[in-house]
Formats: sequence, structure tokens, C-alpha cells
Amino acid sequence: MSPGDRIYCRVGVDVRENPGKTPEHRYPSLWVPSKPTVVFIGTVAIGLTLFELTETKEARRVDGKYLPMDQAERHRPRYGWPQWPWTTQQAFATGRFCLQAYSPYPLASWSETWRERKPGDLRKRLDAIVRAAAPLVAQRVEQGELAEQIRRREQEAQWQHHLEKRERQRREQARQDARDELLQIITSWGEAQRIHSFFAAAMAQARQRNDDARDVLLERLDRARSLIGEPDALAALLGWKTPEER
Repeated sequence: MSPGDRIYCRVGVDVRENPGKTPEHRYPSLWVPSKPTVVFIGTVAIGLTLFELTETKEARRVDGKYLPMDQAERHRPRYGWPQWPWTTQQAFATGRFCLQAYSPYPLASWSETWRERKPGDLRKRLDAIVRAAAPLVAQRVEQGELAEQIRRREQEAQWQHHLEKRERQRREQARQDARDELLQIITSWGEAQRIHSFFAAAMAQARQRNDDARDVLLERLDRARSLIGEPDALAALLGWKTPEER
């Protein structure tokens, strides 16, 4: 069973003797161990899957199960098959095994299969198969790790470019916000100066009058000033932040 020092992946199998172009559909799935089966040649892991091959034959359903036609004929009723029974294509075990060697490394894609021509002849070829596969897998792993390093460097460069772009946008936004707020302060300053000039001139003129309206005007100016307040643009300037402070 594969060790837990890194991630090892299992490659799927097709148990058909003649796979063909269409994929095999099995529900729910073929049984597999919890971990891939591997053999180490030095430090290189080779994944191994041993499975029995199947072949598709014409079959007839007899007593609740499908039998190949040559076996089903043994169960032919004395008076022949009824007219309604039908035949279908079913997969049957061949008694011959297939060994699939593959790369269990996610970054190295490689697999190859060896099928028995007759039951038992695969055992003699196991050592040669695994030793031939080791250099291929080692080469694919090296190529995959190199490609992964290049991909990571490209990702890091893209991320750094993204961070620099965000920082430029942040500085530009801080500069724009500081400018907009300063323009508002300047506008408030002009408004404060206009209000101050109005009350100063009005108070001066009201004090110069000698008629009965003088006291009324001064009282109204005091009430008007208390209503509108004294705008303080310098206080707003103290609270303003420069682009660097933002």
C-alpha cells in the first residue's frame, strides 16, 4: 500500500479484453483498495493494478442469471426454447489477468498494460515489466516537477503583478480622495469667509444707525448668527488626511 509521505493517485482501468472506442460504464464502480498498490524501484514508485479481463458474449437468461450461449444450451428445455426468450450481450470473466503499471504521481502521466495470452503467463514477466517502467516514470516525474516549478513561478509573477496593480490603484484612489476632500474644505473656507464678511459688514452698518431700528437690527443679527453658526474651515483642515496618511 502506498505510504503517506506524499500524494499518490490511482489510474483507472478498463477490464474489457477489447476496450473499443466507447468508455466502459459500470455502476456504482469497480472495487478498489483504500490506497494505490505501489512498488519502489530505488526511490521511484510504480503503481500496479492487477485485474481479471472480461469478454463480451451473447447470453441468455436462465434461472435468474445470464449464461453464455454455449452454457445456456445445456439448459435447453426438451421441447426447445419458448418463442419469447431473447438474448443479449453480457461481460464474462475470461480467467486471464491484466497488469497495469502506471505513474502514481499527480504531475507525471503514464500507464501501460500487459495482458495474459493464457492463464499464468503474466507471472514470468512481472520483474521485467516493473524494471522497464521505472526509468519511464522517473523521467515523467522529473518533467512534471519541472513543469510545476515553471507554473508556480508564473503564478507568483502574476500574483505579484496583481498586488502591484492593486497598490497603484490604492495610491491613486487615496490621492483622488484627498484632493476631493481638500476641494470641499476650500469651498467651505470660501463660504465661511462670505458669511463672516456679511455679518461683520451688517453689524458695522447697524451700529452706525441712530434711529429706533438700530437695536432691532443688532438683535436680529445676533439671532441670525446663532442660527447659522460660525463655520470653521481650519478645523476641517486639521482633520484632512494627505494621500500618504490614507
